[in-house]
Order: sequence, then C-alpha cells, then structure tokens
Amino acid sequence: MSPLEQFFTISLLVQIAHATEELSTGFHKKWYVIKVPLEVFLAFEVVFECFWIAVWLFQDFPSRAYLQTFFLALMFANGVQHIVWAGNVKKYVPGLVTAPVHCVVFLMFYFKFIY
Repeated sequence: MSPLEQFFTISLLVQIAHATEELSTGFHKKWYVIKVPLEVFLAFEVVFECFWIAVWLFQDFPSRAYLQTFFLALMFANGVQHIVWAGNVKKYVPGLVTAPVHCVVFLMFYFKFIY
C-alpha cells in the first residue's frame, strides 16, 4: 500500500467517525450555511461515504490517486471549517471532536510526502 493509500485510508476512517459525530450531535440543524432535514443529511452522508469507500475498494477506479489526494485536501478544509466555526461561536459545534484529526492527518501527509 502506497503512502497516499495509507493516508487516504486513515482519513476515510476519520471521516466515518466524523460523520457519525455530526449525525449524533445534530449537525444538520446547526450548520451556519444551511439547515436540512435529518433524512436529507443522512442520505448525503451515505452517498458521500459510499463513493469514497468505492474509491478505496477498487484499485482501477478512474483517477484514483487524484481523487485520494483531493479527498485528503477536502477533509483538511472540512476540519479547518469546523475549528473556525467553533472559534467564532466560542463553543462546541457538531463535528469539532474529529475535525482536528482531519487536519493532523492531512498535515502529516503533506509534510512527509508533498513538501
């Protein structure tokens, strides 16, 4: 398994924990951008996670390495977004516990293999 695949796998596991945290703490009702019904948010999460699990599972997935790198950057941005949101409201926001882990995983990947 390549370093990219290793970091992608770790980030995917963190994302599954992150989505679980968001679903169990009412992210869908509290996000500053849009509020959606739980069913809509759950459907989004299922489709989102299934897509990335497919990228992980299928070695011949089109543009796999690009998508894995994009996912790592996307999860970094997601983590930063949660941290900034919590800083603005000065309290816990859904997803805050796992958000820093996304940032750490991306930064470790970046400084070990990109920079």
